[in-house]
Amino acid sequence: MSNLQEVSEVVILAGEHVMTDSRKVAPRFRKRHGDVLRAYDRLDCDEDFNRRNFASVTYIDAKGEMRRSIQMTKDGFMLLVMGFTGREATKAKVAFINAFNEMAEFLSAQANGALARWQVAYLEYRHDQDHASRCGKDLAMWRARKLVHVARLEKLDPQIKLPLTERAEIGPHSTL
Repeated sequence: MSNLQEVSEVVILAGEHVMTDSRKVAPRFRKRHGDVLRAYDRLDCDEDFNRRNFASVTYIDAKGEMRRSIQMTKDGFMLLVMGFTGREATKAKVAFINAFNEMAEFLSAQANGALARWQVAYLEYRHDQDHASRCGKDLAMWRARKLVHVARLEKLDPQIKLPLTERAEIGPHSTL
């Protein structure tokens, strides 16, 4: 079983961030959820780190009561579980590190793929925009040149009066 499969039920995607939750960490480390919350409460980290890596959220338990849970980033998770000891804790730490890294690589690949698709679509858009711009310039140039052509044709032989419309023929096989 891969590391990603091993912890796929523990790792969650919250927006663009790979995170986990104290309720999911507890059983993986064979701890009660209350013990995981106490370990979090005892962390002595600065406010900036805490704000960037932990989020206190509430959920409704099976009894219908509001309870506290902690969402955490990979860094927050690592800080929290560093204090957990024992063989199971070590195995779980290694599995989580690998799973977070695999998930981060997967998300990065997805984001890079989306960016590449956007870039292709944008280049096509710009190509078509440039083409339309050139067509517009050519049409404006034609409108100006058309008057010159009509005036010249009318001057060449004042005896010939041709109706010069958009599809008027000048000669037997030519069109204006």
